[in-house]
Amino acid sequence: MCSTSPSKVNLRVFATFRRYVNNAEEVEVGIEKGDTVAEVLDRLGIPADEARIIFVDGRKSGLAKKLAGGETVSVFPAIGGG
Repeated sequence: MCSTSPSKVNLRVFATFRRYVNNAEEVEVGIEKGDTVAEVLDRLGIPADEARIIFVDGRKSGLAKKLAGGETVSVFPAIGGG
């Protein structure tokens, strides 16, 4: 019989997204295998529609990327400046 226990990913957030994780740079988030990046962000209250750049294990990715556990997910918001 196969185990369905949750796995974890390391979520690295930048700029304004840090406010959703107590200003931490990186947090460990429990997932179920097959959860998407968008589902992980939603679980933390991070607005997925504000995510502009996403990397999974250092490779450019997107909100629909399915996760297996053990990955490092980096998420950047749109950054404005003058």
